[in-house]
Amino acid sequence: MSHEILNLNSSPKKTKQNNRQQKQRQETTIREKRAARRNLTILGIFVLLTLSVGVLANWRSLSVSNLRKSAGFNSSSTTVAAAPFATPPTFPAAKPAKEFIYAGSSLLNTIEPFREVPDDFAVWRPSNGGWYVLEFVNGSPQTTIQGWGVNGDIPVPADYDGDGKADFCVFRPSDSTWYIIRSSDGINQYITFGNSQDLPAVADYDGDGKADLAVFRPGNSTWYIKQSSNNADLTISFGVSGDVPTPADFDGDGKADVTIWRSNAAQFWTKLSATQSVVSATIGQSGDKPTLGDYDGDGVADYATFRPGDSVWRILYSSGRPTEAIQWGLSSDVLVQGDYDRDGKTDIAVWRPGNGVWYVRKSSDSVMYAVQLGASGDIPVPAPFRRTN
Repeated sequence: MSHEILNLNSSPKKTKQNNRQQKQRQETTIREKRAARRNLTILGIFVLLTLSVGVLANWRSLSVSNLRKSAGFNSSSTTVAAAPFATPPTFPAAKPAKEFIYAGSSLLNTIEPFREVPDDFAVWRPSNGGWYVLEFVNGSPQTTIQGWGVNGDIPVPADYDGDGKADFCVFRPSDSTWYIIRSSDGINQYITFGNSQDLPAVADYDGDGKADLAVFRPGNSTWYIKQSSNNADLTISFGVSGDVPTPADFDGDGKADVTIWRSNAAQFWTKLSATQSVVSATIGQSGDKPTLGDYDGDGVADYATFRPGDSVWRILYSSGRPTEAIQWGLSSDVLVQGDYDRDGKTDIAVWRPGNGVWYVRKSSDSVMYAVQLGASGDIPVPAPFRRTN
């Protein structure tokens, strides 16, 4: 009897325990179902996003393909992002729109080629205000096309914002305004400085790593410089009418020195920024063209000239090496010296308007290489634009 009572007393306990276990299993099942539904929802969203990205990529690919075809390029052409494609207005206006396309080859130099190593080839086309800049990315040529300027402007690319890249810039004599597209942020600047008779003489005169707006005024033989470090205007009387401004760093202090080339005397005259002393150098003969650069790679500019009559470059090395004479180019070529082989030395180079070919004599091994970019009427504007890096 006691045994039966024991069984009767324990039976409700087992029933309650079974009920709790069943309830726990049900709750677990519900949680698992909710988790499964949540995972399926997340997976569905992921798949939808993947499909959307694929559709967008395909649409963009088709758009680029259509752009190539409309521009006259085949499917193997490469589309490269360019800076805003527009022409600066007569008066300041809204920021222009952007357009990205591929073009052919090109070449670049800098305002101070011995201080800044250029990566690119480039020309500016007065007829349409177009800049054509070539860079080699992993051995492949990629060209940026940028519209900026109008016929009558003077192209003056330089690093005005200090980001290590040349900015698209033109000086418009008709309104004495500098139109700049800053490479660092794409902002357009319009700065009135100088007058219609001035000759641009842009360089880094204060050594802050930014190019300063500067002009040489033949009428009064005066230099006007707007220092980027403090926005102060500097006025220097130096030179005579007929001189050509050729600023460069001849004393190695990191600042460009006011310098002129006096063709009729075959002389360079320089006011050294470090000591304010004036030095001169005679090289070549009357009618020669100035071709300054750091040809020996010592970090100091060398005086140099090109003679159209014999197509000879004459270089007076700052390092003390004997003056060298090297024949390169034709009398009709445009001089575009710069460090194209990245060895820290200026390379002798010319651009030939007749065929749009750049002929470069590499300082590293004296071997020539040629790059085609531009057409008759273009103005070569070598500078380190670096738009596709």
